[in-house]
Amino acid sequence: MKKPVALLLASLMVASLAACGTNTASESTTSAAVSTSTQTSAQTGAEAKSPVTIKYPTYRVGTHYSAAFEKEQIAKFNEKFGNEVKVQVEEIPSDTAYNDKMKILAASGDLPDVVMGKNGINEILIKGNLATPFNEYLDKDSEWKADIGDEAIAANTRDGKVWSISDQKQVIGYFYNKEMFEKAGIKPAETWDEFLANCDKLKSAGFTPLALMTGENAWTTNLMLSSIVGTSGEAGNKFMNTLHPASFETPEMIEGLKKIQIMLKKYTTKDAIGAVYANAANNFEQGKAAIIANGPWMIGDFSDKSKSPEGFDKKVGVAAYPGSGAFLSYEVGYMIGSDAQDKKDAAAKFIKYKTSAEGQSIALELGNVLPVSDKVQPSEEFKQKYPVFVETIDVGNSAKVKYQYFDTIVFPNVTDTWKNLYPELAFDKLTAEQFAKKLTEVAAKNK
Repeated sequence: MKKPVALLLASLMVASLAACGTNTASESTTSAAVSTSTQTSAQTGAEAKSPVTIKYPTYRVGTHYSAAFEKEQIAKFNEKFGNEVKVQVEEIPSDTAYNDKMKILAASGDLPDVVMGKNGINEILIKGNLATPFNEYLDKDSEWKADIGDEAIAANTRDGKVWSISDQKQVIGYFYNKEMFEKAGIKPAETWDEFLANCDKLKSAGFTPLALMTGENAWTTNLMLSSIVGTSGEAGNKFMNTLHPASFETPEMIEGLKKIQIMLKKYTTKDAIGAVYANAANNFEQGKAAIIANGPWMIGDFSDKSKSPEGFDKKVGVAAYPGSGAFLSYEVGYMIGSDAQDKKDAAAKFIKYKTSAEGQSIALELGNVLPVSDKVQPSEEFKQKYPVFVETIDVGNSAKVKYQYFDTIVFPNVTDTWKNLYPELAFDKLTAEQFAKKLTEVAAKNK
């Protein structure tokens, strides 16, 4: 009996030892699995961190000249930074609708994270302490700062604070229909008296001279007025380079308004009174008017068969304004409207990409937008496709007199006033002197 018992005890001891060994291995494996699981979970949590969502309303949609480059910029940004920032795009159908909505949101203190400060919106945000300066972001990124350039930064700086980042330089002359000019026996005018005489000759040849508009911000009409004033001499040029002029009752402004009154009454299309930009652009592109004051972003439309007749781009020339004048300024560009720091940082990252050298290059190639950086140059293919763009740059470089346009220098409420006053001027319900006085009174409301 001893031998079987001994064997049984030995068997039990081996089983016990095996069990102990199994438990130890199991515990070790479990521990390792838990550790690995915890680590993986931590990594997954870090990797799966939700991107910061920012709101970005834009009017650069649909048939807008900027729609193509806007879409491409956003797509490229999403490819590079979509895991960090989610851009929630809101499409707004027009510039005017955008301006109106931003003003309403500013009044309620419920701004989107990224705002375009055009047409006086920047003034509203600065005055209401609703925007975040870019100084710290620029100081931390010397490459981005260089992409923007000192001049563009200075243009949007107030009291040492950089309130917005420009996304394009404005060099603006006027476009003209070379075929119409040839048939009328004229060339681009060197003086404003010659310009009006050219309008008479165009009209006698059966052409409507000017594509003007008085709706929205009276853009094409005000480019003419700005140029008349800006090329009128030292006082007028100083006026058109002064931020927030207090009085519009100057000899240069009154003389300019008298010339605009003549243009509205005699030399423009029947729909000019109350017309919006799209009307004026269409009138020029469809051969219904010989001249339009506008910038290089329009050039792509000339070869776009959905907007212009085939071959129209070959008929278009570009010229400086009489007196060798041209606009040279920087767009207000983008502002940060966020409250929370994470959204401010995300908005800054988005704006940084759109205004970087890469973003500027996309805007140039797809939107005929003149970059703020001299190191961003058009490709040879682009130059061949859009020779008028190269001519526009030459016009800007050779112009002897430079100035800004009204939207960049006047108060927002003045920008809103043009559309109400121009019809009265055109129908002789206001004199040029009365028009200027009313602008002064509107500007005084900002005190």
